[in-house]
Amino acid sequence: MKVPPPERPTAEWAYEDPDYADPASLERELRRVGEVCHQCRRCLPLCPSFPKLFELVDATDDEIAGVTPAGFDAVNELCYHCKLCYNHCPYTPPHEWDVDFPALMRRHQLERTRRRRVPLAHKLTTRTDLIGKVGSLAPPLMNFANRNRASRVLMEKTIGIHRDWVQPSYHFETVDRWFSRRGPRGDGSNGRAVLFTTCSVNYSDPVVGRSAVVVLERSGVRVDVAYEGCCGMPFTDTGDLESARRNARRNVERLRPFVDGGAVVLAPGPSCSLMLKTEYPRLLPDDDGARRVAEATKDLMEHVYDLARAKTLDRDFGERLGVVAYHAPCHLRAQNIGFRSRDLLRLVAEEVVLVDACSGVDGAWGMQARFHEESLGVAAKMLKQIEASKAEHVATDCPLSALRIEEGLGRKAVHPIVLLRHAYGIPAE
Repeated sequence: MKVPPPERPTAEWAYEDPDYADPASLERELRRVGEVCHQCRRCLPLCPSFPKLFELVDATDDEIAGVTPAGFDAVNELCYHCKLCYNHCPYTPPHEWDVDFPALMRRHQLERTRRRRVPLAHKLTTRTDLIGKVGSLAPPLMNFANRNRASRVLMEKTIGIHRDWVQPSYHFETVDRWFSRRGPRGDGSNGRAVLFTTCSVNYSDPVVGRSAVVVLERSGVRVDVAYEGCCGMPFTDTGDLESARRNARRNVERLRPFVDGGAVVLAPGPSCSLMLKTEYPRLLPDDDGARRVAEATKDLMEHVYDLARAKTLDRDFGERLGVVAYHAPCHLRAQNIGFRSRDLLRLVAEEVVLVDACSGVDGAWGMQARFHEESLGVAAKMLKQIEASKAEHVATDCPLSALRIEEGLGRKAVHPIVLLRHAYGIPAE
């Protein structure tokens, strides 16, 4: 197979580069990478994008040359940026063909956003802080609306969120409100950490944030909580780089003083930790603070594992948890840090069943009515494995995967840090 090299290595592209948004340059790269994928087809079972691409290629005698720009748009629309294909692909950098399909899909998405308007309904789903603040002011009203069938049908018709998708709950006492009342209690003998709660945890699952604080404090970590706003990942799903940059800049300004003081930044959501680690330096290339925050960021369970490995994690667990089914999120696997949550749960569970399959949500894609069936198709393997495990507890680091598990199986899935807190016998406060 003869494949030309890319115009430049993927890692050299910057969002500010004029050629990055050039339609002709993008189309050449789509066809170049498309030719590699067509000849390989190893990623066929991963997501709907690849079957669509190969369907279009097989429908014309000209193969990849016969795929129209509209066809490539259809492929891009089915990509929900799980990034699984990157680790699955045998031609990723530093290979001479330099195939980075997720980065190419992001580039294509941004180009699509420039030539078409993002629907208002889709934009509304990216305003997670606004939704969270409203929900936390009147939780009973918001939670009722999110579970009432009539309002869910109306929601589907107006903003496109499928009526069966399980909406998150909202709470008056968010993590930042709880922490501002409580304050830090760790003595700092085992280092400092600042918890970037994420919008999902802060507004909808505050028990995760509270559990993280008390578990870390038990091992002598001084924990502060700093939540300025959403990490910005939802904006990248619509190609709104300016909003993503605005949120990144605000969060860097908030987190930088903690980092300068020696704290590690901990994010309890894999999409958010991935965003801080990899996207902030790209969004703010001239901001040294963005680089420093990125370098100081860890996923929450990654740091807890490091404490355990250094033998500074309190292992005085008073409760055993039986069998735990642990779902490994795509954006955690993309960070190449191993299955840290699984390894930690082995300290407190009789058995941990690893569920290494995608939930098919990733951002707002799997929530949308028009993609709901494709999303459920992707999630089928995950749901089947969890059900077959007969586990007493289900855990996942990803809040959206937890909602998909609840939708598909009617079971609550909790963050692994919550199970560690249970194992210590610490009340949820």
